[in-house]
Amino acid sequence: MDLRFWQKKESKQFKVLAAGFQKRRSALLAEFKEKHEDVVSWAARRKINVNDVVSKGARTLAASFAAGAVLVSSGAAQISHAPAVKELHRELLEGNLPAFLSAKKDTSDRVKKILNTTRMSDENVLTEKLSKELNIKIVSELQGIRLNKTSGIIGYESHLTRYPGDNILTHFETSGDYKRYSHASMAGGPGAWGYIVPSRQALTEKDIERERYYLVAQTWLSPNWGSAATKEWFRHRKMIVINPQNGKAVVGVLEDAGPETGTGRAFGGSPEVMEELGLRGGGINVLMYFVDDPADQVPLGRYGL
Repeated sequence: MDLRFWQKKESKQFKVLAAGFQKRRSALLAEFKEKHEDVVSWAARRKINVNDVVSKGARTLAASFAAGAVLVSSGAAQISHAPAVKELHRELLEGNLPAFLSAKKDTSDRVKKILNTTRMSDENVLTEKLSKELNIKIVSELQGIRLNKTSGIIGYESHLTRYPGDNILTHFETSGDYKRYSHASMAGGPGAWGYIVPSRQALTEKDIERERYYLVAQTWLSPNWGSAATKEWFRHRKMIVINPQNGKAVVGVLEDAGPETGTGRAFGGSPEVMEELGLRGGGINVLMYFVDDPADQVPLGRYGL
């Protein structure tokens, strides 16, 4: 038998299938973006390319694409994509696609190299190098204000009570987060500036992110301390924490003051911050700097990826 005949036939059929696959994929992606603007908006804030999510791995959606390609090639009637769209929406919200929640390159080794080759006392040089590597403006002093320390031991904190009545059962947005972080329990009250919001109804995605990536620093030991305005200046202040041992970095906001000096610790981080830093517990020295972001364009979460 002449195999060239089958090779040509297979190649032609493959092109038909591929064309149908791409057409169905584009239609379903457009439908998803139209019907689920909230998810698309959330992904954009996290710098996630929804097209990449779809193309790289949503299992149910990929199956629907494949089925669609076969139907196109065979001339069969079209089917509804709604179940697949609903499934992708659920997987995103449940956190079952963790591979797509990370940036595409890992700069941890280069961050470690910067820390290993730059003296800690050369703050301006160090922060300039880190700013360039991570592509965000990092400074040790912002608007003439600084912390008492830029390096020190960090502790693993509990979850903050975001509003009156918030508890371990109401705190998490997905079952995946509950399973992963509920072991840290609740702090039993709000942070140093009070509740993040007055009620559950007032809670926004930005508020959720603030608590999720909250940081603790000894603000009252700042050389600039002494007025109500300074205390308020520190509230929600965007910071970056870097783990020198692995080069991982997390951007968060100050939502509590502490720890007490007698603990031997200088900083604290939410369970999410600590685990993003690769720390299942505290007890190691980290760096903490301000993020100069007046337009509030730098999202919270892991950097250095």
